[in-house]
Amino acid sequence: MIVDIVFGFLGSGKTTFIIRALEKWGTEEKIVVLVNEFGDVGIDGDLLTGRGGDVVELPSGCICCTLQTDFRSQMLEISRTINPERVIVEPTGVATIAQIRSIFEAQLFEDTIEHINNIFIADATGFMDLYKANRHFVESQVRNARLALLNKCDRVDKRKAMVIQGAILAVNPEITVLMTEFGAVDWAEYQFALSTTPDSGQTAWKEKEHITHITETKGENHFTHDAGHDSHIHLHENEDALGYESFGCVYDDISFDRERLEDFFEKLNASESKLGEIVRAKGVFRIGDRYILIELASGEFSSQPISRSGQTKISIIGRGLDREMITAALERCVP
Repeated sequence: MIVDIVFGFLGSGKTTFIIRALEKWGTEEKIVVLVNEFGDVGIDGDLLTGRGGDVVELPSGCICCTLQTDFRSQMLEISRTINPERVIVEPTGVATIAQIRSIFEAQLFEDTIEHINNIFIADATGFMDLYKANRHFVESQVRNARLALLNKCDRVDKRKAMVIQGAILAVNPEITVLMTEFGAVDWAEYQFALSTTPDSGQTAWKEKEHITHITETKGENHFTHDAGHDSHIHLHENEDALGYESFGCVYDDISFDRERLEDFFEKLNASESKLGEIVRAKGVFRIGDRYILIELASGEFSSQPISRSGQTKISIIGRGLDREMITAALERCVP
């Protein structure tokens, strides 16, 4: 079994890359995708389901610390019942990769796992700001990577992309850096890079990492949305590493107004937003009989139609989130 650990900061493009990997390998290999999202409200699992592999979602918490036992048990169960040829792991955007790799390298899996690929996804539009703000965290991720995909290169000029490539290579001279757009790679180049790049993660995971993870689940609050809708809203709150917190909502059978939603995301993106310091927001919303995915990352937001049905979900990550104001602003997006 091959294990691909696909990691990177919030909004770097991990899920988009995994979708493309499933399109590539999903018909050729038996694949399981393990998704560990930051908060209680999971969206990535829904986006990956039906793409060519079995998707397993791990609950709120980080598989490198608070969910280690659950993670090991899940991996043993997957190995026993599914026996996949490849497992793709998408940890939270604030996970300590060295500790995740150490779980796979435990004696427990020595007869099961053939190879581990540590694949770092970097957002070219926000990498340098992230590096300045969280230097130890970023360097830890780069040191533990075998391959770096510098994503969203279509949104920066070539000079900036080369500067970022240089910064990554300065931290880990043995890493291979590939430039990508929308998570798309040349698969021949990708496989060649993995086959020729020394596996720096093989020893780097042994380094003592000291990124503090504090998880506090505040519980779940339910209330009825009574503005003319027989619907239910579920609120989820979570606090975790690097001082970030998450807040999510799940809406049953509610249709939203697209223009109002886009205005709401514009407010989230404001540099001095009263709603809090937002670093990442992602939501799947029903607009009439259609669904759209709206994302905010690195100061940019985008929307696109998607094929799905079910609950509307949104997850917001940042600091100092004003949950009451966010909830009220979302409610105003309902016609």
